[in-house]
Amino acid sequence: MRAAVAGIAGTGATRTQESPYTTMATTRTGHARQRIAERAECDACPLEARLPIHDTAIVEEPWFGRIATADGLFVTDERQRVVTWSSSAQRMLGFSPEEVVNQPCYLALMGREPDGHPVCRRGCPVTTNARRGRGTAAYEVMARARDGSAKLLSFSVLVLEQPGGGFHVLHLFREVRGARVGERLSTVERVAHRSGGEPAVETLTRRELEVLRMVAQGSTIDEVAEALAISVFTARNHVANVQGKLGARNRLEMVLLGMRSGLV
Repeated sequence: MRAAVAGIAGTGATRTQESPYTTMATTRTGHARQRIAERAECDACPLEARLPIHDTAIVEEPWFGRIATADGLFVTDERQRVVTWSSSAQRMLGFSPEEVVNQPCYLALMGREPDGHPVCRRGCPVTTNARRGRGTAAYEVMARARDGSAKLLSFSVLVLEQPGGGFHVLHLFREVRGARVGERLSTVERVAHRSGGEPAVETLTRRELEVLRMVAQGSTIDEVAEALAISVFTARNHVANVQGKLGARNRLEMVLLGMRSGLV
């Protein structure tokens, strides 16, 4: 191929004109080298810099083996007893493994559907399906944390059967935040108002009134349970029931409404 040459007037120098195809090829080569360099730089980065890991919980479960997850995790047996409770579950709901393990899972979660119908109960659909060798589709429940607060949780479950019989259910959950929480709040979590704007107050039992007054004095769930010789689950449930009857969204509002109603 003959190169195109142009003389420069008054001199003996010449200048070679580059072909546009040569310029395009050079540009593409430069971009390719840049992409390769960026990929090599990314591959050289530690995994932690490329993949965020938040509060990973690692548990050793006899049936499932070693499990690492950032979601809340617990495992139940065929009798719905909690046999494994992870640190991430404790972080989300407040209960320690010592408080939950060997207890029925429905006591810890107290989960309900948006309309208030209980989901977490003896013979729940998850356990019934597992007993029949079936899984359960992902679902959401409004659960109660240790401090009595409501949390909207999204659940996925995995069933593992043993050849000799029996099964365990692995529950993974994460808290749902944002606008969906307000949309999915159950009727017992919404503030009920009369036509005049005053909160509707249902009659409290003697024990519920006692719990309300203790919380108003600054007692924690643990202190209520110890003073009344009841479990933290029962103390938490009493607080939740009082909140529901007063139409309160949290313990502070529960105390304020109790004072406004003359109960404290």
